[in-house]
Amino acid sequence: MNSRKEAMLPAVARFVDALRGLHENEPDEAVRWRTAAERLRQLLRDPELKAHAQGWPTSPAKLGLEGKHANLLFYEDPDHGFVINGLIKKPAAKTTVHDHGRSWTLYGVLDGAESVLRFRRADGGRPGELPSRAEVEATETAQVGAGHVDCIGPWEIHAEYNNDHARTIAVIVRSQKSGTFTQNIFYQKDGSVEQYYGPQQIPWRLG
Repeated sequence: MNSRKEAMLPAVARFVDALRGLHENEPDEAVRWRTAAERLRQLLRDPELKAHAQGWPTSPAKLGLEGKHANLLFYEDPDHGFVINGLIKKPAAKTTVHDHGRSWTLYGVLDGAESVLRFRRADGGRPGELPSRAEVEATETAQVGAGHVDCIGPWEIHAEYNNDHARTIAVIVRSQKSGTFTQNIFYQKDGSVEQYYGPQQIPWRLG
């Protein structure tokens, strides 16, 4: 991982410049990240990035406890704190039902296909809580493929279920690095909730 965009693929360096510009000129976070999602959609079409991703390692992007994926860490901005991650999920892999705490996240599918599920608290709980128990229910399921970008706001509850037949490669942009904020995992089988600090971060060069 590095904070020098000169060492990156050209399309990624341009994306970093665009996102830095948004941080410097757009004070509304929701507008900033919706605009950044459009920039990420453009990046996902870059042929050099697609070719580079075929060499991303699958072994570091391992599952620890069920659903807790590790991330490749490509870039951390020295001024604004946003990061660019990579995630490789094996066929039929499923994340837990979780939120990303106070952070904003753009989840972009570079290759593969999966289901994206959205959930809501069904027990009167509110965003920003770190409960020990919670009842959540699914509100939406979408089948998505390469080029899809999901813009996930703070405390939004969701999950991703991979296609049974192929791995999924994703580029993830976070407003801050995992490990610097607390997030929730919701276990529907018994209503328990676990707090943790997000995926393990594995430095990797994107260029």
